[in-house]
Amino acid sequence: MKHYIPDNLIEEIRSRSDILEVVSANLLLKKSGQNYKGLCPFHSEKTPSFTVSPEKQIYHCFGCGAGGNVFKFIMEMEDLPFLDVVKKLASKCGVELPNPKSGQSNARQSEREMLLSINEKARAYFTRLLKDDEGGRSAREYLKSRSFYDEKLLAEYGIGWAAPGWKDILTYLQNQGKCSRKDLLRAGLIKQKEGAEEGNCYDRFRGRIMFPFKDIHGSLIAFAGRVIGEGEPKYLNSPETPLYIKGKHLFGLDRAREAIRKQNRVLIMEGYFDQMRAHQHGIRNTVATCGTALTPAQATLLKNHTSRTTLIFDSDSAGQAATERGFGVLLEEGLGVEVLSLPKGHDPDSYIQQFGPEKFLEELKNARPFVESYIINTIESGDISTPAGKMEVVNSVLPLLTRIKNTVERSEWVRVLTERAGLDDQAILAELKNAIKQDRNIARQPAKTSERAGKQNPELYIVHLMLADKRLALQIKEEVPVDKFEDPSLRQIVELFYQLIDEGCELRVDLAIDRVEEPTTKTLLSKIGLEPIPFDDKERSTNDCILAINKRSLDQKIEALIKQRDEAFEARDSERSKQLQDQLRELRMELIPGQVPA
Repeated sequence: MKHYIPDNLIEEIRSRSDILEVVSANLLLKKSGQNYKGLCPFHSEKTPSFTVSPEKQIYHCFGCGAGGNVFKFIMEMEDLPFLDVVKKLASKCGVELPNPKSGQSNARQSEREMLLSINEKARAYFTRLLKDDEGGRSAREYLKSRSFYDEKLLAEYGIGWAAPGWKDILTYLQNQGKCSRKDLLRAGLIKQKEGAEEGNCYDRFRGRIMFPFKDIHGSLIAFAGRVIGEGEPKYLNSPETPLYIKGKHLFGLDRAREAIRKQNRVLIMEGYFDQMRAHQHGIRNTVATCGTALTPAQATLLKNHTSRTTLIFDSDSAGQAATERGFGVLLEEGLGVEVLSLPKGHDPDSYIQQFGPEKFLEELKNARPFVESYIINTIESGDISTPAGKMEVVNSVLPLLTRIKNTVERSEWVRVLTERAGLDDQAILAELKNAIKQDRNIARQPAKTSERAGKQNPELYIVHLMLADKRLALQIKEEVPVDKFEDPSLRQIVELFYQLIDEGCELRVDLAIDRVEEPTTKTLLSKIGLEPIPFDDKERSTNDCILAINKRSLDQKIEALIKQRDEAFEARDSERSKQLQDQLRELRMELIPGQVPA
């Protein structure tokens, strides 16, 4: 590779730049033996296959094959040419580089530096104009009306003002900044007038509050402008340029990434003012999508820093649609997704401004997993009083559930759906499995069960099993308390059987009948004695019945906890709501297939 930097300096920069430190600033890594592992930033994966070797100072992904040294990593991560990476690391580790001779600069590197320089000159012009007594008055008044005229905050973000004139920035940068019209077009700051001769250009941003847009590393790559009077669009972004590709960056990520990594959580908001308001009040783990749908590239950026995301979009239909799309994108990258619904009419900016950051953080404790929130909203807007209404709810939720590939997580959400909508768990679970297997997003109405199947009763089976096998009777007595039986007659029979066992008596129907007073219980006992149920595998049937009865008991506890949690949520008692949610999660784990209740 031809460049003006001597090889000995390249080697010195490489030796001073620890690859583990560099990669760790971009990815979440965990120690694995002598190496460190994490999720690969260059392809989508859920199981870490990206490995960093501090000893060899290299990285390699065993999933996609990406690999190299510290220079290659930054080149790939930041899409930078080699010389830019060398300069960046040299500056960081204190190595002085020689000045390039004429003609030695890389063309791509030169263009990037030129565009970054133009953007910085434009930012300086916009910020100076905002402070101008007359020229920036309307912009300052607008910012004051939104309680945003905080000089420290505006300076930190580089907020400015683009005058309403048609050629203000064009004239300034050509005359004072020594920038060519061609370069300004390349930077996206001016536009060619349609139908006019070449060179007839005008300012892209006019009469707008200007937001500098930086990439994750703090380089100023684009602008966004917010109109303060009448006009469309409300927000105008830079076009795509060699520096800026739409959907690859998130506003505020350069400031937020350390807080995101530290808290292992990112708050995803919609607008520039939302992110700035949160940052102003010390809520630093925030980014904004700024009017665009969340993209896989943005999700990948976040995945490199956290495993938990919280979507905080507007509560209107557009905001809810954006939340649903965002969930799908984040889920594909293996990220956990929660959603926070603020009171109607509020966004993070207005809520924090009106109620303060402490109240916002309290609200944040009530953020629910997106799937749970979606299920609740679907049920509340549907009609679960009829079988057809229940199936409509199922078919609304099913496409969401089929996207969840983790079987344990999916089982829990099926449980939530069946609890909330009053559905038959096994029927819906079976239909969900079939839908996933057949790649269907529509559930069919479960077939009606036969009369005999409908009469299956684990409590009745328990009585038959106790009469059939003394060893199993002892197991049942040990594992199933009497108070877990709901049928009064069967509870009386089981209580009697437990007494007979304690007295060392044989379990026989004829003996039991003599000790029963209730006529209906006597009748049931005699029927049980004359119609014994044959079991192919008594031990397995016993375990199944014990599990079913204990499961039903857990279901009742869960139902009670859900009611208490919802009451706490409505009362804005976030601490109790969280405690009850944790208890619910523990109980639900006991109901996941393969788990045995304690």
